[in-house]
Amino acid sequence: MEEFVAMQQRTNAPSINAAFGGSNEVEPAREKTIMANRIDEIERVFGNIDREVWIVTAADNNREGGLVATWVSQASIDREYPVVLAGIAPNHFTAELIDASGAFGLHLITENQIHHAWNFAIGSGRDRNKLADVGTFVAETGSPILSECLAWLDCRVFTAHRTGDRIFYWADVVAGGTKSPGTPLTESQLIRRASDEQKRELRSGRDADIDIQRPRQQACRSLLPNPMQPE
Repeated sequence: MEEFVAMQQRTNAPSINAAFGGSNEVEPAREKTIMANRIDEIERVFGNIDREVWIVTAADNNREGGLVATWVSQASIDREYPVVLAGIAPNHFTAELIDASGAFGLHLITENQIHHAWNFAIGSGRDRNKLADVGTFVAETGSPILSECLAWLDCRVFTAHRTGDRIFYWADVVAGGTKSPGTPLTESQLIRRASDEQKRELRSGRDADIDIQRPRQQACRSLLPNPMQPE
């Protein structure tokens, strides 16, 4: 599930001791404690954010699928040229469909429609068709749009940027609509309503994604130029 962010601590900065003229060597146990405290503090900052839960759908010919994402944002202040930015992990089936079709659908749902979140959050579209028992209609771009949702957007990709663990898609919004009254489901509401088994499945999916995505991100970073290094 996309809403879990892998916190990665990787730095080439000197240690505190070295900064004050001491040795650059730090006891491994102390170094580990320092980094763990930093991660906890950073996570507490991110914990103040309660993002909307988005359902992303896409289709390519007879293949269709979707997932739950929270890395979705309006990306233009020009109301005549609406744009969204969506970050999707490249190992997910939905990213494969977006790359093939050049389009995707976005949906906000209410807390009363939370069953859609669990349908799209758990498991892979390579193993089952998550849209098989869901009412949909086909949008202008060819993307499947949920008949039951709070609101939807039909999006056509015009560029993408790959960062190893994510593909960031910039897309023109070509159509949209509001289907029902209410307010968008958020991360905290989703987790609060989750059963113990659902929480275990989410953690398992997150951990599996991190195992796949962390080496990809590190490989991507290794190829980037160092802006602080003189030419």
